[in-house]
Amino acid sequence: MDLVEVKSGGFAQTSRHPWERARLALVARLIARHAPLADGDVVLDVGCGDTFVVESLARAYPGVQFYAVDSAFTPELIDTFAGRMTVRNVALFASMAEVPAARPASLVLLMDVLEHVEDDRGMLGGLARGPLASAATRFLITVPAYGSLFCLHDRFLGHYRRYSFAEFGALLDSARLAPLSAGHLFTSLVPLRIVQVVRERLAPPSQTPPTALASWRGSEATARVMAAVLELDGRLSMALLALGIRLPGLSNFAVCRTSA
Repeated sequence: MDLVEVKSGGFAQTSRHPWERARLALVARLIARHAPLADGDVVLDVGCGDTFVVESLARAYPGVQFYAVDSAFTPELIDTFAGRMTVRNVALFASMAEVPAARPASLVLLMDVLEHVEDDRGMLGGLARGPLASAATRFLITVPAYGSLFCLHDRFLGHYRRYSFAEFGALLDSARLAPLSAGHLFTSLVPLRIVQVVRERLAPPSQTPPTALASWRGSEATARVMAAVLELDGRLSMALLALGIRLPGLSNFAVCRTSA
C-alpha cells in the first residue's frame, strides 16, 4: 500500500485489500517465470510503500537479500515497519544513496511508482544505468493504465499521469529496457473505473473520497474470494498474452532486461 494511503487509514491493521493480494500473487508468478531468484541474489524494491510486497516476497525467498526504498520513509516509519517485520532479509532505506552497492541487483521492482515521479524517464534511466543494475538485472514494472481514466483517486495519491500502452513502451525504450513480457492486468476492473470516472465528471464530489485500499473494511473471507477472482483475471490475461492476445486492463506491466 502507498504510504499516503497508510497515513489516511491511520496505520490501522486491517484485512488486506483483494487487489493488493492479487497483484502480489501475479507479481510472484511473473518473477518465477521471467526473473527466477536464487539464494544470494539481491532484490531492490523502489517505492516499497508499507512493505507488504517486499516482506511477502522475502518470506518466499529467505536466501535472497531485499533492499526496500521509499522516499516517504522517515526514521520513525522505518522503526515502525522494521519493528513489526517477521523476516530478517529485508533492509529499509529512505533514499537510493543509502543502499549498499556491493553488487548489482538480480531484480528491480517498481510497483506503481513511476506515476508518482515528475521526471519518470530520468528516474527509470538512472536506475537502469546505475551501479545496482547490470546486463543480468531484470526490471519488473507496473503503472496505472489509460490517461482517460485519470480521476480523484490519482490526484489523492499524487499521480502525475496514467499511461497508455504506447506511452509505457516509450518510457521503457527511453531507459533502454527491452520487455521480455508486457501487457495489461485486471481487465475486470476497467468497467468499474469507467463508471467511477463518468460519475465524477457528471457530479464531482465535494471532497476527495478515501481510496479503496485505505478504506477497505471487508472480512478476511471476502478478501480471499475477491483476490482469487482478480488473480484468475490476471492469469487469464497472461495466458492470452502468451498467445499474442493482449486484453485491456487497469494496470500496465512489463518484465524487462537492459539492452545495449
